[in-house]
Parts: sequence; C-alpha cells; structure tokens
Amino acid sequence: MLLEEEKQMETEVAEKLVHAVAQYAEKMLGSEGFRYVSIVVANCKMLALQRETQHEEDDTSVVDMDALIIAAYLHDISTASQGFQQHHLASAQMAVEFLQTHHAPPELITNVEQAILTHMTSRNAESATPLSLEGRILYDADKLGRLSGLAVVTSLIEFGAHYTNRAVTGDMLAAMLRHIEERFIDLYQSLNTEPARDMAREKFSSTLAFLDGVIEHLSDATPI
Repeated sequence: MLLEEEKQMETEVAEKLVHAVAQYAEKMLGSEGFRYVSIVVANCKMLALQRETQHEEDDTSVVDMDALIIAAYLHDISTASQGFQQHHLASAQMAVEFLQTHHAPPELITNVEQAILTHMTSRNAESATPLSLEGRILYDADKLGRLSGLAVVTSLIEFGAHYTNRAVTGDMLAAMLRHIEERFIDLYQSLNTEPARDMAREKFSSTLAFLDGVIEHLSDATPI
C-alpha cells in the first residue's frame, strides 16, 4: 500500500513539472511556436508507443517518458530570443536552469539535456555526443512534419521571397523541385527509428509522387 502511495505521489509531481514546463514553453515561444512544439510532443508520444509495441526482444532500453516530453517542449526554447543558430546548445542550457529551479531529479535533468543536445543529430551522422534514446526519438518527432506536401509549399514560398523580381521559368521551378526532392529523400533516410519511418512512409511517398508528377509536366520554359 505504501509503495502504491509513493508511486502516486511521484506521478503527481511529474505531472505538475510537465505542466510547469508546458506553461514556460508557451510563455517563451508564443502561441505559434508553442503550437509547433505541441505537435512535436504528440509525435514523441506516438513514436514511443509504437516503439514499445514493435521493438525487438533483445532491445531492453526503456524510454524515459518524462524526459522525452519535457525535452520536446523545451528543445526550441531559445529560438524566440536567440534564433536557430546553435539553438540546441542554448535551449539545453535554459532547460537545465529551469528544471534546477523546480528541483527536478538530477537524472531527469541529465536525460532532458542530452535529448535536447542531440535532437539535431541523425543516426547517420558522426557525433562526439552519444545519441540517447530520447534524443533519437525527439529528432524523428521534430522531422516528421517536414516530410509532407506542406513543407513543399513552405519551400516554394521561401524561394519566391528570395526572387521577387525574377520571372520563374518551368525549367527553374523543375530544378528547384528536384532539389527539394533530394532533401526529402535525405531527411527520410536520416530518421533514427523504425516507427518514425513507418509513420512517415505514406506522406513521404505521396509527396514524392506529387513532386515527380509536377517535374514531369514542367517541360516548357514559359515564364509563370
């Protein structure tokens, strides 16, 4: 009975901490930034659940769910004030400081810090810092939203903003879409976990089919 009460207390403390973290993230990032990290949090939960049901018998590693969710909320925490340059370093430092002020357990703080520090690193990249399980999942959760048609639209908007005074020919647009397609393939292949590749496969395939179809029909060079 006493053990059950202790576990219940630990659960309540963890829930309060996650709630405080979410409020802090929303305050620092604003509504738009918080909306994005909330999607990343949801992706983390889905990937962790999928991994739990799919992982091989000899894979005994366990996801620290509290650390994963907290890291997901805080992984971009520095971007609103400092931009995206080296944001994983600044965000990790801010996360550690916040968690320390809330008297979070040292092991939890370490796991959150490591996840944020490695959330920009794929399984194919060389890294001086070992990739934690939470960091690998966070990387995938952060990238899943970029493997859809919406990411193509965003890339096209960015292209148009850079070349506002130039007529865009079919050849130019086809070349840009081929570049986007190459980036999509590299991004998909960089995913760390099998559940992430499973979740991304349908969107990834449909987006590639869309890009291939558009490129195929951009045969003349008439300005658009």
